[in-house]
Amino acid sequence: MQRPIEVIYQSIVPGISTITLRYRYYSFFPFILKHYEENIRHTDPDVFRAFQRRCEALFALICTYGEPELGITGSDWAGRTLNEARAQSGDAIIDFSVGADPNSDESLRYLRNKGGAFGAIYSTQMAEMGLIHFPSAGDPNPNPVCSEHALKLAEAFARELGATADEFFKIVAAGKIAMSSLGSFEAMKPNQLRDGSDEHILLTDILLGKSDARSETDMMRRSTLQMLLDVTATSRSIPRAEEVKWHWFENVPELNGGSAGEVAHLWFLYQACDLMRLSYEVILAAALTLLDSAPRRRMSLADVVDELIAFADIADDQTWEDFSLGFDDGAQVAREHAEAMLDAMSEGDTAEQVRLAASLIAILYVRASDAANLIDEALSGADYFQSLRTEVQFLDRAHTAPASRVMADVVRERVLKRHLWVASRKFRNQKAYTFHMEPEEGQLRYRSHFRISPSSPRLDQALRFLRDIRLIDEGGITQRGRAEMAAA
Repeated sequence: MQRPIEVIYQSIVPGISTITLRYRYYSFFPFILKHYEENIRHTDPDVFRAFQRRCEALFALICTYGEPELGITGSDWAGRTLNEARAQSGDAIIDFSVGADPNSDESLRYLRNKGGAFGAIYSTQMAEMGLIHFPSAGDPNPNPVCSEHALKLAEAFARELGATADEFFKIVAAGKIAMSSLGSFEAMKPNQLRDGSDEHILLTDILLGKSDARSETDMMRRSTLQMLLDVTATSRSIPRAEEVKWHWFENVPELNGGSAGEVAHLWFLYQACDLMRLSYEVILAAALTLLDSAPRRRMSLADVVDELIAFADIADDQTWEDFSLGFDDGAQVAREHAEAMLDAMSEGDTAEQVRLAASLIAILYVRASDAANLIDEALSGADYFQSLRTEVQFLDRAHTAPASRVMADVVRERVLKRHLWVASRKFRNQKAYTFHMEPEEGQLRYRSHFRISPSSPRLDQALRFLRDIRLIDEGGITQRGRAEMAAA
């Protein structure tokens, strides 16, 4: 079920990922791309990568020197390198060319991935924001280049550095720097973004999708960030991502006639999908617990299903419709069940985790009826991708059947057999062994447990970006943030 969930949150937080940790990189990379295009302009991607990696390695040293910055790629390497330099007498000269070399031993590199932070982390998100362009097939220059917005950012970043902008690239070419010289580049650090500067204004406008030529993805990101500002203003602190997800789930606008174009509705749908995934995974984990404690760690599929359904505690005379309507209405009930379900699992109460998982599935089934149009529109992909839509359809077809039988079908077909099918495909197509249990001589054999947790939909990173441009801080919304809310 993970893929449809990822598609939802990628669409409502575009340009930000779980590993894009500091927003000022979106100024730094245009700065180095512009220099490369104007001063080096070599079409060999290896030449570009060598230059880019040296820039990143030097940036990591600058950001780790003095008061270390958080979220900087290569900071562990930079910390070790600086400690080694401090152990030397005098003003140590740091040679960062080896650490930046993509062909050096992995243990020596600032980042093992040869693409560096730009290639491995930031470039695709910056392209989604319209800041860089990747070449098309047959383009004589195969390296990425800046858009007009990015060129303005590069120029604004360079103005903030002054004379040290040119000095930075001289040191990159040399591949070494005196440790005492690192302090002269303090202005490059993410926390040194100057309030009200051209760079600050440009970064704010780009993140919030305020340009005249803003795209649909810009507007989706803008809506999410405006919602985050609203929650932060109410909480008077930087909220935790988990609290934000529940707040949006419990306070969603009217769902009847809901649309996939409404960001608030999509955040509700994201959470509902993720809760259904968690319920299924909790049931799978319970099955693994049974197998792990069984003689020879083996049980028949029928015996596993029977034991799990006994835990579900469903009355024999209840239909699925009766069972699902037997819970209090409201999103708060879903939260209570989800939190209790995860608590039961962490405490090793297998029977209780299954009972709560079955109840949560029923609660989500009823809640989904209010969002039928939204679910059909937003989750219209192929049915071999399990999603909230496929599972609601499965339950709809059986709403008059005995609830215990319906739940047994869910456990057998939608959870256990589904795991075996997905693991088989991954093994066949990718040679990846992902079985947590496997069939053997007509029984299921235990292999391993797995970690279960709510998915991470980029909210922590979005909050970090809002903090980087001073719209929020530890006290909640800032004056600048309130001004952005008022202008929205």
